[in-house]
Amino acid sequence: MKASSVFSRLVSILLLCAIAVTAQRPTAKHTTPSPRQPADQASRAQLAAYLADFQSHPDDAALRGKIIELAKSLNPAPEIPQRAHDDFTKAIAQMTSSSSEDAFETVAQLFEHVAVQAPWFAEAYYNAAFAHAKSNTFDGARRNLALYLAAVRPGVDIQNAEQLRRDLDRNQAEQFQQALRLFTATPTDSARLHVIQLARAMETLPEIPEAARGHFVMAVVFVNTATDNSDYDRAITEYKAALLAAPWWGEAYKKLAGAQELAGRYDDAITNLIFFQAINPADSRSTLDEIYRLKALGQKTADEQAKQQAEDQKHALLQEQQQKERTSNDAINYSIEGRWYLVSEANENFYGGESNPECDYLIKQNAGHWEIKNSCSASKRNIHNVEAQSRRLSFKLSGRDPGFQFSEVVVTLALSNDGQSLEGTAVTYDKNYLPYSNYHLRWIRRK
Repeated sequence: MKASSVFSRLVSILLLCAIAVTAQRPTAKHTTPSPRQPADQASRAQLAAYLADFQSHPDDAALRGKIIELAKSLNPAPEIPQRAHDDFTKAIAQMTSSSSEDAFETVAQLFEHVAVQAPWFAEAYYNAAFAHAKSNTFDGARRNLALYLAAVRPGVDIQNAEQLRRDLDRNQAEQFQQALRLFTATPTDSARLHVIQLARAMETLPEIPEAARGHFVMAVVFVNTATDNSDYDRAITEYKAALLAAPWWGEAYKKLAGAQELAGRYDDAITNLIFFQAINPADSRSTLDEIYRLKALGQKTADEQAKQQAEDQKHALLQEQQQKERTSNDAINYSIEGRWYLVSEANENFYGGESNPECDYLIKQNAGHWEIKNSCSASKRNIHNVEAQSRRLSFKLSGRDPGFQFSEVVVTLALSNDGQSLEGTAVTYDKNYLPYSNYHLRWIRRK
């Protein structure tokens, strides 16, 4: 039977029922209370107490169930309150003029409101289920259909309810397959959630495809035999492949989240636990606690990474500064290293000149120490205590042969800005190590 024909038949039946209910309600002043057994009176008093409590807690499913069971045990059935009866009639009228999904969803909510006023009113649940079905809100349709079957009194024909259930199964299966095809083509999070919602609304979850199971088993093996993060990465890839084929598979989401946690991907693990929660709302409490735990681990890891990053940056800056200093020192050292010749006339202390390259002074570092060599100096006179710092050069010239009339000569030279000359003074000391004289000294870099 098509949904449209079921709907037309339903409206006709319900309109007749609404008229009949109105006609059968006696007025208060002509009503003579019938005698009732004490047990029946106690049950009706209990029903009234339950109902008063339920009006304040309409989401209490357990209390709704108690009211339904108690009302079914009463004979005659409890009367429908006038307000609920009036609201039911208005909802029927509004449903006959509805054509869009949004309009039918509004009607479904009206019928659910009627059922809060009279939780044993089976027709209110059936109409809510039908309106939900017309708006493609399948979970609401199944929920209200189950409440209808629980509230309907024995002997009432439920063929329309059975047909509605079959229509729900067919429509849900069609929409589910369509949503699954769209998700496979474009696996976005919104498409995934749509598939999950449709799967949850079905009476039983769809079967897991064999291809998905193959990827799942491979992922489990990779996790159980993992030796490093590459194994966890392979497991994550396989779990994702399984969930591409079966995006409603709750266990696969939980396993994937576990593998991502082991790999240190806490944000990804939280995302997949949210998908798991969408499929298994009954586990909401434990899943939320797990999400909070992963958030804490993620924050701790982020703090440690930020701290390490700061230390690495500090170390990099230090290395950069040291490199600059080394470069600067190397530049200074290079500007002093080389071959130099004397500008002034030769004297008894220093030899050479521009025309005597064989007598150049060779300045260089040797095993971390500075040295100056000159092949023209007397063999018993040597240059020592050589120091090079901040573009300055100093050394001592000393000797012990009879021809060397001074105890030593202390030389201090500065490098010119263009790096081509060393210029300074030479201070001589007598044999008693007292200053004797000083004179200007200039060396030029040999090109």
